[in-house]
Amino acid sequence: MNKLVKATRGIVWKGWLLFAALLVCAYHTGNPNQPTPAMTALYKKANHLFHLSNPTDATDSLALAAYQQVITLGEKNAVGPDSLLFYSYLNTGILQEVQTNYPAAVRAYLQAHRIKQQLPQWSDSLLYEVAEHTGSVYYHLNNFDSASYFLLQAETLAERFPNIPEKERLYNDLGVLYYENGNYLQSRNYFTQALEIINKKTKKDATWVVNIENNIAAASYKLGQYQQAISIYKTICSQKVFTSQIFLNLGLAYKAMGDYPEALRWFHQVNTTTLPRVFNELAHTHLLLRHTDSANYFLKRFTQSTSPYKAAPNSMYAGMHHLYRGDWLINQQQYDAALQSLQQAIIVFSGHFNNTDIRANPTQFTGTFTSYRLFDALLKKATVFEALYKATHIETQLQAALDTYASAMALLRFIEKSYDTDEAKLFLKNNNQQVYQNAVSVCLQLHALYPNKGYAQEAFVMAERNKASVMYSGITQKGSRKLPGIDPALLQQERNIKYNLARLSIHSDQTPDSTTLVKLANEKADYEIKLAQVQHALEQNSAYYQLKYSDTYPRPDSLQQYLHRDQAVISFYATGNTLHVFVVTRSGFKQTRIDSFATLQQAITHWLTALQNPESGRRFKGEPWGQQLYQRLVQPIQALTEGTTDWTIIPDNILYYLPFESLPAAAGADARTLLETTEISYQFSSRFMVTQAAKMPPTNNSLQTLAFAPFAEAGERFPHPVYNFMQQLPASAQEIAYLPGLTFLNQQATKEQFLQNLSQYPVVHLATHAIADTGNSAASFIAFYPTTRQPTLDALYLEELYGLNMEKTQLIIISACETGHGQLVNSEGVLSLTRGFAYAGCASMVNSLWKADDAATAAILHQFHCYLQKGYTKSKALRQAKLDYLHSNALYKTPNFWAHLILTGDNQPLVKAVSWYWWLLVSSAAVAVLFVMIYLKRRKKST
Repeated sequence: MNKLVKATRGIVWKGWLLFAALLVCAYHTGNPNQPTPAMTALYKKANHLFHLSNPTDATDSLALAAYQQVITLGEKNAVGPDSLLFYSYLNTGILQEVQTNYPAAVRAYLQAHRIKQQLPQWSDSLLYEVAEHTGSVYYHLNNFDSASYFLLQAETLAERFPNIPEKERLYNDLGVLYYENGNYLQSRNYFTQALEIINKKTKKDATWVVNIENNIAAASYKLGQYQQAISIYKTICSQKVFTSQIFLNLGLAYKAMGDYPEALRWFHQVNTTTLPRVFNELAHTHLLLRHTDSANYFLKRFTQSTSPYKAAPNSMYAGMHHLYRGDWLINQQQYDAALQSLQQAIIVFSGHFNNTDIRANPTQFTGTFTSYRLFDALLKKATVFEALYKATHIETQLQAALDTYASAMALLRFIEKSYDTDEAKLFLKNNNQQVYQNAVSVCLQLHALYPNKGYAQEAFVMAERNKASVMYSGITQKGSRKLPGIDPALLQQERNIKYNLARLSIHSDQTPDSTTLVKLANEKADYEIKLAQVQHALEQNSAYYQLKYSDTYPRPDSLQQYLHRDQAVISFYATGNTLHVFVVTRSGFKQTRIDSFATLQQAITHWLTALQNPESGRRFKGEPWGQQLYQRLVQPIQALTEGTTDWTIIPDNILYYLPFESLPAAAGADARTLLETTEISYQFSSRFMVTQAAKMPPTNNSLQTLAFAPFAEAGERFPHPVYNFMQQLPASAQEIAYLPGLTFLNQQATKEQFLQNLSQYPVVHLATHAIADTGNSAASFIAFYPTTRQPTLDALYLEELYGLNMEKTQLIIISACETGHGQLVNSEGVLSLTRGFAYAGCASMVNSLWKADDAATAAILHQFHCYLQKGYTKSKALRQAKLDYLHSNALYKTPNFWAHLILTGDNQPLVKAVSWYWWLLVSSAAVAVLFVMIYLKRRKKST
């Protein structure tokens, strides 16, 4: 990404230079060898030329020569470290940077850094400018590790010394670095903050404004906000500055939109002498249009360019050339040559990996800064190996594809963990599922060739490793806060930042005013930057860093030890038009595939429509779809589960919305449902099962429940712009009646009471309304009694849940409608309120998938509590409560009245049950004692 900073020379720290002059005029270091008069005179001459109001290339060259003479004399006369040499090296670096002589600039900056380190009595604030410039130059040298190190050091110094001037340069450079990492949300945050700093100044630098606006637009189009980016670019165009760069960026935006002719129109307006990399983009766009000859022509033009600005062999632009050349060779079916070109791209993008063997891949990413472009190159290389296998049927090509996919997935997981906000992680995940899906497909192709080599198990691991990874990482990081050596002040700062981020998200969702929205967005960007700073500080703790970037996951054989004899784990994974089914039981592991997944999805959609639209007094309309789902979904599972009757289901895709217990368990119109044959619960991924199995079993003899029913007595007006009235839930009072613990009804059932009492009860029951926003998950909320008439005080929003500590909560029951609904993110699951409670640390959740009958829900959940008190597992208690409802005198018993309630998470009982054999043992002992007493009594009488 071009930062458009050709004016580095003119953007010097003017406030800092006054301090520099004072140091030069009155320095004293105590060195035995002081600068000579000749050195001082040369320095004054260089300084004069350096600070000219209208410098030219000629005056800069004279200044550079004078500074270098000062440095040479200093070395010759063995002058010790002092301010004159410090600023000579610093200004030399700046002048070399202006001339794009980046290696020489780095050497000069590092010398300035060394001098300051030798003089600890100087203020550390002097290191800020050195660190910022050094990081910027390392970026240009494609050395992202060093760039990250120095820029983060500069950011830390900026926090320590708030009055450091012109921080916009640092924020812009950090934005560029995050852009390179693929974290476009955080990238835009830094650019936005840089622009805000500039806009607060009475005298703005127009060059910097345009530069940063251009970068904001680049981040926006990467986020899919094409029209917003194009609007910014065209506004800049009207100012007739940086025209070639803006033309190039406009072309990139249109190319990303798929408007290739318009992209070419803008690319052709770029000055190829100053920006020869446009040849790469012209070539790639023509290739997308299937103009292979034109693509080849422009690729050659890039390599033949003699521009003084031509990309160095290790630059990002050279890497993009190798990547696009690989695309062209793939199009020509020259797969071997394509692999060679892609390997060169991988070497460039990696920065650490230099193996030219096409079968070699980078494997270690921890501790490095990684370019997102490396992922693109690895993914493309893997697909070429797949294409080679299809063309040659040489099985080693398939293994090479799998190895490359494994490298790409490891990189993607590392990048995901390096992001600071879940929003950025979810954006990354939602746009990069192809690598996991392809890898699982390749694994299963290898399994078909080599059934006994463990490839099916490896496919299971890959799929499971991708399930709910963002949530698992967030929960793991929460647990890591207890590690020794972590500063409590940092943890408190992190909690405060996350609270404020949640608050701003809620306000943004409820604010129609565009000016206010911009203000809130800027404030949110500031907090997200602060969160990144706290994360970097926490990562200085090595134990925390290792835990954060560790990547453990259970294989089928390790998962088996946690299962009982009658239990099966059924994990689904969708790849294209295929649904893969993995089944783990105590005795084995099996796998199958269900083809024509699109047809299956249609049947599920019809089934869900029938479930979610109950009509009192009318026949349930889902039977035809139920029989289809039995044949295509249930029957294949039953064939693999070996007769087990306790299923833990890990869904994927549309299956997240499907209550399996509602499906027929056999063929025929009068078949029983799975509820009547099978105990069913749900999990986010198998990793959660292993984590939860390690916890201690319950020791409670009874349960204490915190319960809320805010709308039991009447409906109430609610402070929300859309959902402004909450209807009465007359059965909700009965639902939570007679529960041991603490109960709040009507006006007492407030959000404040919920937050105050949450951590004191193992079970929480919310019989209330909930709103699930599938378009914007952050707008989802649970309603409490509206005592304050303020949305943030009367509703509990999903964003707030992430910040709660619910580690002591073993079960939450949310009988509100649609608490399991929300935005579906590939393999992460549904961003629902249920997920929010799990993220907060709650072990298990019972939630509702749709708006169901109030009386039926109350009857089922009342019985559910009874069975929990008896020591039943949670899934067994819920199943038995539903069976009781089916066997009751209720008028309506079709699945749409009872299948909406599902259990997700840990399935262990909450009460220590007294087993029947203990009762038998105690009874036998009592009988034996009684007989002995009778015998002794009779014997005594006889004597």
